Amino acid sequence: MADASLVLEGATLRFSGPLTFATAPALMARGEELLPRLPPSAALDLSGATRVDSAGIALLVEFWRQRERAGARLVWTAVPEDLRPLLVLYRLEELLGPDPAV
Repeated sequence: MADASLVLEGATLRFSGPLTFATAPALMARGEELLPRLPPSAALDLSGATRVDSAGIALLVEFWRQRERAGARLVWTAVPEDLRPLLVLYRLEELLGPDPAV
């Protein structure tokens, strides 16, 4: 299994690797370290996500909720095309930020 990572670059959190049931616990722990360091308006870059399952979506939503509770904003950017239908199905389109490719 490929390693997953979460890094902070300025006002952007960048994921790389799989966002799955297997990687979610470590990514959650890393996110809890990094989320408080984000500015009030930040992005979650998913361009490096290689695979996302339901646990990965739950993790992403939890990051968004934590930011909302803190009175801050976190938009998702560079969302892989195969993830978009799930976001529509779960009515999570509001979490999407502007796509730099559009």
